[in-house]
Amino acid sequence: MPARLVKAEQLQRKARLINIIGFTLVLAAAVAMAIGLVWSRIADMWVLHTLEVQQTAQTLLISTRDAESALRSFLLSSDPDDLKPLDSSLEAARSELNKLRSLTADNSFQQARVKKLDDLLRAKAEQLSKGVVSAKEGQRDAALAAINSREDRELLSGIREQVEAIFATERDLLAQRQSRAALLRYVLGGLIGFALLAALVLSAILAGSTREALRGLITRTAELEAESKLRHEAEETLRQTQKMEAVGQLSGGIAHDFNNLLTIIIGNLDTIRRQIEKAPQAALDFAAKLTKPVQSAIKGADSAAQLTQRLLAFSRRQALEPRRVDLNRLVTDMLEILRRSLGEDVNIETVLAAGLWPTFADPHQVEGVLLNLALNAKGAMPRGGHLTIETANAYLDDAYTAQFGDVEPGQYVLLCVTDTGSGIPPDILDKVFEPFFTTKPRGEGSGLGLAMVHGFVKQSGGHIRIYSEEGHGTTVKVYLPRAEHSEKVGVAPVGKLTHPAPAPSAKTGETILVVEDNDGVREYAKEVLENLGFKVLEAAEAEEALRLLADPRRIDLLFTDVVLPGAINGRVLAIHARDKRPGLPVLYTTGYTRNAIVHQGRLDPDVHLLNKPYTQQDLARKVRALLDAFSPKSPRKPGRKNAKKSLKA
Repeated sequence: MPARLVKAEQLQRKARLINIIGFTLVLAAAVAMAIGLVWSRIADMWVLHTLEVQQTAQTLLISTRDAESALRSFLLSSDPDDLKPLDSSLEAARSELNKLRSLTADNSFQQARVKKLDDLLRAKAEQLSKGVVSAKEGQRDAALAAINSREDRELLSGIREQVEAIFATERDLLAQRQSRAALLRYVLGGLIGFALLAALVLSAILAGSTREALRGLITRTAELEAESKLRHEAEETLRQTQKMEAVGQLSGGIAHDFNNLLTIIIGNLDTIRRQIEKAPQAALDFAAKLTKPVQSAIKGADSAAQLTQRLLAFSRRQALEPRRVDLNRLVTDMLEILRRSLGEDVNIETVLAAGLWPTFADPHQVEGVLLNLALNAKGAMPRGGHLTIETANAYLDDAYTAQFGDVEPGQYVLLCVTDTGSGIPPDILDKVFEPFFTTKPRGEGSGLGLAMVHGFVKQSGGHIRIYSEEGHGTTVKVYLPRAEHSEKVGVAPVGKLTHPAPAPSAKTGETILVVEDNDGVREYAKEVLENLGFKVLEAAEAEEALRLLADPRRIDLLFTDVVLPGAINGRVLAIHARDKRPGLPVLYTTGYTRNAIVHQGRLDPDVHLLNKPYTQQDLARKVRALLDAFSPKSPRKPGRKNAKKSLKA
């Protein structure tokens, strides 16, 4: 038997043995990881259970206090309206107690505390009822003495002690469960690492055996080598695209939840800031102490909002408003800002092409791209250097675009940014567009700058490439699609007002319907609008909003979230609303743009959008501008046909 065949047969046996061992190891690791995932999920559920118990106990205590406060208010004012919250507060406390009993059914110690709470709550309810009866019989002093008595204090103290005991027990349980969850995650990470290490070792053994056995074989032809290279590049591009898409979907979902939270945080911080500014003279010293921490909190929240916007840009879920843009003019208008941002040690030079085609893109986002690239270049030139910004007309042919698969051949407008910095090592050049990847020290960058640039360029139908050489510098080429239509060319205004003008207020009788499923965001929007003088109707879902729209009362504007619970989203709600009230202006808000109002990455033509998070000034100006643009001559009510239907209903 020829020696070559003997070696091939030995290689085949060795490869079979390695495959069997490798498959066994990977299978064992996979089973272990599956078990670890189940355990981790169970641990996470217990953590959530602990938090729910704590929240329920806290709500019970608050409801009890609310009930007593209602009675005190009634005794002081003798206004029967002050007594209305008493029964609902007691009912809420009873409901929370039942929920607490159900949640702690597996814990005998907690059940004992719940039983004590039940007795204390019954005694408290009985005491309050007696107080109400005494007050109604004209014995207000006796009722006041009863609720101010030592017995009353002991009841409240007992309820508080039981709640605190429940809290303490749950805190201990939470610490134990979090520790257990962390340990399970470490185990899971170790198993994943073991699987990867085992695969790496086996691959190395197999590669060594293959290299030894295949040494001396006939060299592949140039044509086959070229074909293999192209196939490899196509597979790498596909894998990178799939990875970026998967991470992008996750990032978009995270950004949505954070934008709802940030709307509440930033909005209420802004309200605190405005209240501090309006503080009376006697409170100025106290207000001055609050100004700095409030401003720091607002600055941090704004940074978080910018981070979520970058997440949306990376995930290609941001709402773009593309226009025909003169890129030369945009670069020229940006020079002053760039010089201030980069400092005097960076020399900026521009090479702007004559006869440059207009591009079709969102000008505000293009400004962000240019600023991001310039700041990255500054980071690569800590001792100063040269930054060159170029524009040119470009054509990407079939041969070039075939290498990537995510760009169409055709005419593009090129924006090129070149620095004389330290350059990018070849081993990390392919990772620069990945989210949260950064070479900067900890705390000096989020790793989302280039990811945001990549997401925006791809969402705009463009292309981006980076060329770098260590020790010499980096060039980033951004290809944006050429505008094909004949609309007027424009650019976005650069910069923002340092001191914003006062928020515009409402005109007499103007009414806004607010539709928002997040309770905190809805409460904030309602408070802001009412402070501006608007009458506010609120709804948590589309069905409730439609019932309000069917009523003949005045509604001047619909302010709705895009994503609503149930089958009807904000876009469909707006259509139904305009059927009932023709010409009704609609303002959308969202923390995560979906296909309801955005198609192919662009806002629909008739859509007015206020992105979350927003402040009082943002909401006031958007609402005022939309109301003034529609210029209603009379209050908007349902048409006659719809009014009749609503009356019949």
